[in-house]
Amino acid sequence: MVADVGARIRSLRTAKGLTQAQLADPLYTKAYISMLESGRTRASMKALEHIAGVLGVSPADLLGGAAAPATPQFDLLEARRSIEQGHARPAISILEGLEDGLSAQDQLVRLRYLAIAYNMVAQPKQAFPLIERAQRMAELLADPEEQVRVKAVLAQSYAQTYAYEDAIRLLRECIQSCEEGAINDPPFHFRRLVSLAVALTNQRQTKPALAAYERAIELSDQFSDRTTLAHLYAGMAKAYQDSGDVEAAIVYNQKSVQIYEELGLIDQVACALDNVAALYVEYGNITRARESLVRAEKLAEDAKRETTLASIKASQAEVMAKTDSDKAIEEAQNALKFARKVDQVDAQVRMMVLIGELRMKTNGTTARRSFQEARQLAEERAPYLLRTIFDRWSRAAEASGDSDEALRLARRALETVRT
Repeated sequence: MVADVGARIRSLRTAKGLTQAQLADPLYTKAYISMLESGRTRASMKALEHIAGVLGVSPADLLGGAAAPATPQFDLLEARRSIEQGHARPAISILEGLEDGLSAQDQLVRLRYLAIAYNMVAQPKQAFPLIERAQRMAELLADPEEQVRVKAVLAQSYAQTYAYEDAIRLLRECIQSCEEGAINDPPFHFRRLVSLAVALTNQRQTKPALAAYERAIELSDQFSDRTTLAHLYAGMAKAYQDSGDVEAAIVYNQKSVQIYEELGLIDQVACALDNVAALYVEYGNITRARESLVRAEKLAEDAKRETTLASIKASQAEVMAKTDSDKAIEEAQNALKFARKVDQVDAQVRMMVLIGELRMKTNGTTARRSFQEARQLAEERAPYLLRTIFDRWSRAAEASGDSDEALRLARRALETVRT
């Protein structure tokens, strides 16, 4: 029992990015927390209340019961721990079955974490009705902190459905609540700043995005959340790329790679290397781009992440297009076939656009058909790519000598920005 309590304390502390000293302050010592976590001593109720307060849980969550108790509270704690460790699918199974035996407050937490889990597995449509129920419960329970936390989950769902303006509005409200003291949780504040910066980056609002990233970095010194910090650096790389500062983008992308490697997150390393390859191409270093993609491909294969591999294959075709257009068409067609097989929408759109660009000078009809297919797919499943499609279609039309078509497409690109 003592060991179980210690393990729960350690797991929740780690998930929140707190050190033992931060959990102990100001009533206890780091050594005392260390003894609790290792099961060498038993916590008093006063200590449990203090620790639970810092971790944002109830003392009952820490106690849990025996090693494998059949209690809803223990199952809820296990599901939360699973989500905080990045394992959403097993948590969904647990949380879906926890309709009975929980207090109203615990039911609210269950709904919030279940919505988080559905967002994590890219099923935001499943999350929306859960969020609506959680919002009503938080209002009925007059729990302002939970209201803010539920709002953050809703922002995540909006971001996943490309409703970035709604996500940005809600995230700013969450951040304001943190700054006004309505919710005292630095890791939560930090993650909302990163989410806001990412949403702003997706909207190509580079200056406010970089400002949000910088504020997040200042907060990150208060605790350790290396995973989110790596996401932050990857986001900063994209923002700097959008602003035209490729050198800064490469620097921050390499920082993200370093942290992902330290954490052993192979798939994230592969994604970051895929991203940096595009930056090297933009910087004019094709050799480094190819080296990055070779390493990324090996890591994605080892991790058995087919969607990541689809993106890497698309990047390889884009790099090939810089030196050999005939081989690039064949490679792009193969990459498109693979992306369709694994249902990787971004890679499909990228390859349709690349094929359109490469075909434009020799077969305008085929090229336009490829661009149109890319547009249709983006409208259905990835509207954030529409501006890129019209921009590149416009440049391809201009290069082929069709200035009227190029101007029409440039206007379409501007319209996507306005909407």
